[in-house]
Amino acid sequence: MNASQSRRVPRDQIESVVKALYAAADRLDWEHLPPSARTNQYDEWVTDTEIGGVLTKYMSVENARSWIKDGPMKEYGRARLGAGRYARFGSSTGPTPRQLVAHALGNDAVTVDGSVGIKPFHCLATIDGATTYLAWDSAKNLRHLIWASIDYLADHPSNAACVIVLESMERPTTQAERRRHARIAERCSIPIKYYRAAQRPSGSGEKS
Repeated sequence: MNASQSRRVPRDQIESVVKALYAAADRLDWEHLPPSARTNQYDEWVTDTEIGGVLTKYMSVENARSWIKDGPMKEYGRARLGAGRYARFGSSTGPTPRQLVAHALGNDAVTVDGSVGIKPFHCLATIDGATTYLAWDSAKNLRHLIWASIDYLADHPSNAACVIVLESMERPTTQAERRRHARIAERCSIPIKYYRAAQRPSGSGEKS
């Protein structure tokens, strides 16, 4: 669905569709669904009265499916962390950059103004005159976090970097995964830390 088609759908109805999609994705543990299950779910959503039933009043079934996949669901992971165009629909209060900086570097560390970004989520922080690049996301995106850190250090060799893997009470990082991460961290000379956060608005974070 192109931009002109999306503008045909009233804003309040788009919002109701995104809310329904994200509520369903939360129940399904979308981030951990295999590709085949996701494909089937897109087909089910197109026939759901609260989702496809609304969209197909304004567009074809094919365009509705594309909009779901390439619009809200492409942004779902970022929305859960409070970023992107659908951030207000995310279900998680996820850790803030300040919380992650304090966890990784200590309470005296200061987040550099204007340094917070996405793709991947990252920021700069300073403590005792030293600057550190921090990148964070779930373990499945570890390679992107490591590469972003290496890329940053290539241009700022006097600075440091740290990767933070986000996990949840329901999906903690296994010991086997942590051992592999430790080998990667040693090879790249980039420390990897873990931040466990409940994926609900009222949840609080646990650090490790």
